[in-house]
Amino acid sequence: MNKSLVFQPKNIGNIVIKNRLVRSATYEGMASEDGGVTDDLLNLYRKLAQGGVGLIITSFSHVQQSGRGYLNQIGINRDDLVPDLSKLPNTVHKYGDDCKIAIQLVHCGRQSRLLDDTIAPSAVFEPVLKKMPREMTSEEVNGTIDAFVEAVRRAKEAGFDAIQLHAAHGYLLGEFLSPYTNRRSDEYGGSFENRFRIINEIYKHSVDKVGLDYPIMVKMNVDDFVEHSIDLNESKKIAERMSNIGFAAIETSGGIMEASTRSEEKLGRSIITASKRGIDSKNEEAYYLPYAREIKKVIDIPLILVGGIRSIDVIEKILLEGSADFVSLSRPLIREPDLPKRWFNGIGSSTADCISCNACLSNVRTNKLRCMLLNNE
Repeated sequence: MNKSLVFQPKNIGNIVIKNRLVRSATYEGMASEDGGVTDDLLNLYRKLAQGGVGLIITSFSHVQQSGRGYLNQIGINRDDLVPDLSKLPNTVHKYGDDCKIAIQLVHCGRQSRLLDDTIAPSAVFEPVLKKMPREMTSEEVNGTIDAFVEAVRRAKEAGFDAIQLHAAHGYLLGEFLSPYTNRRSDEYGGSFENRFRIINEIYKHSVDKVGLDYPIMVKMNVDDFVEHSIDLNESKKIAERMSNIGFAAIETSGGIMEASTRSEEKLGRSIITASKRGIDSKNEEAYYLPYAREIKKVIDIPLILVGGIRSIDVIEKILLEGSADFVSLSRPLIREPDLPKRWFNGIGSSTADCISCNACLSNVRTNKLRCMLLNNE
């Protein structure tokens, strides 16, 4: 038995995760045109489950047609998709040796690459995609709340062990939380309480549908890296409220699409993207760790840390110091889906082979998700 804390079990809500390694949600572009599950998707998640990770979080699945962001994105917006979706947890549970799987739910809002007519809390121009979204009506906000709640219900019916709301990276739920993208004057905008209202209502109504025992997790930004938006002070308030109302776990991340267009000098703090390139030393790993340490002080639920984590001894240190309860890996598991099993058995290097070049993510819209360097080495 491996004695490392990395391989000790811990609960998220009422489910036991066999180790502290989480596969962070990663868009794979392998669903069918209507959002259904394909053989390619099943093969991807089978390999992840067999590879030894404790919890898999799927790529973001859209809860409404108006929330689609990409081609071949998983859909959870219709009841007739439930039988197809059930193939994912069935596959993971069959091959994963107690591996658990959660499905991530999203509305892409103003950051949809797929739709020409985008919607958002407020009409704030998106400079990367060069799109001006339309401000949502009150009826549309209520409809989106209902869509998330029904998606939570479908996830439970399909057999997923948990769900994760995507309120990070500048997508719709994060847009409501941020004073930069939410300039509404109704009950869903303005004050912190109003901007948080959509999260609160989705959680509350979801619990009414699926019960308190079904784990509802959330992914949130610790910093948007855009002026007049979410920073650490704001994200601590958000995280504390999420913990208090009953979320099962928080995964911390950062940045929105347009953050890369801002200067660090103007912003007054260093900009970190969600997938930082060129991590070639242990000192550059876990780049959201300073934020996690602060968030951990104000929450009473597990914290999942993502961001350039590559080495098992770095993970062990993070867990031992109590700065996080789990760590999420994305790019390393694209290259080495069996990395957790390799670490558990002490085989090979204690650091992942991934070089953080981001070619896998840059090409996923035209190629199936894979390490682009494997065939060239």
